[in-house]
Amino acid sequence: MAHKDRNVFTIMIVPHAETKVFTFRLSTLAFQAICYVLVCLFLFMMILARSYQTMASNMWELHELRLVNREQREQIEQLVMETRALQARMVLLDELDKQVREMMELESYIQDDQSVASLFSGQSASAQTLATAAWTAGSGGTGGATLPNTAGVAVVSRSAILEARSALSLLENIGGMAQAKEGSLAELRNAIAENMAYFAARPQGWPAYGFVTSLFGYRHTIFGYEHHDGFDISNRIGTPIAATANGTVVFAGWGGLYGNMIIVEHGYGWKTAYAHCSKLLVSVGDRVKRGEIIAFMGSTGKSTGPHVHYEVRVNGRAVNPRHYLGGGN
Repeated sequence: MAHKDRNVFTIMIVPHAETKVFTFRLSTLAFQAICYVLVCLFLFMMILARSYQTMASNMWELHELRLVNREQREQIEQLVMETRALQARMVLLDELDKQVREMMELESYIQDDQSVASLFSGQSASAQTLATAAWTAGSGGTGGATLPNTAGVAVVSRSAILEARSALSLLENIGGMAQAKEGSLAELRNAIAENMAYFAARPQGWPAYGFVTSLFGYRHTIFGYEHHDGFDISNRIGTPIAATANGTVVFAGWGGLYGNMIIVEHGYGWKTAYAHCSKLLVSVGDRVKRGEIIAFMGSTGKSTGPHVHYEVRVNGRAVNPRHYLGGGN
């Protein structure tokens, strides 16, 4: 009996008030079971607290991920719009390049073996699906495992990311085409500059107001039968004389029978001469432009009255100025 009592625990609860004392008797096995349950309950509470802490941390990370995904979605949508706008600009630029070359009768740029339209034809599916990517990003995706879409915050699906990569690839192709177009436009710029320089140097228009008193060719004069190398335009003394093209003054002074004379070299083999002037306004080496006043009409040298003797010379040979007075060939 005494051995049996050694395997029993007695728990007494004594209230402060004068009430009955509560006594509990527990066997050793029951006490161990209660301790085991308490330890398991403590461990369970610890695991529960740890899980709650982890879940709270994950919820914060999920919130941050939603914000990042929303920003990525907006960037993809912006990328889609900019890519399509750039595509449209490149197509227009390509068409403009062709039109300018046709107007100037130039061949296609040697490096421009592939047009922008053909470049985009292979990318048409990607370009069209970019809009789908943006819509997918806005709707949170369909199918598969996706993050929860709470509070109206969308997430970027994997398909949207793939389409963004496709857009970047398309942009790289556009960059290559833009580089080729830079070379083409540089060639056009040089051709246009050359044409502008050519037409600026080509004599065009009348050097002075007045009446033509002598044409180009053989004529009878008081000095005898002779070949006239230009046009004589008559007006009052002091009538302004203008250069008929851009160029450089290579002679300005007394020209013997031509009196006071100016010769302007324009390039491309063209020269113009203005003779019998009363006063010269330019000197050798001066650059003049078409329409610039360079002298005043007079009657110096071999002359029967106030006029300007106007000559057009091509590679040193006098030609009929009639072909240049109106800008014709």
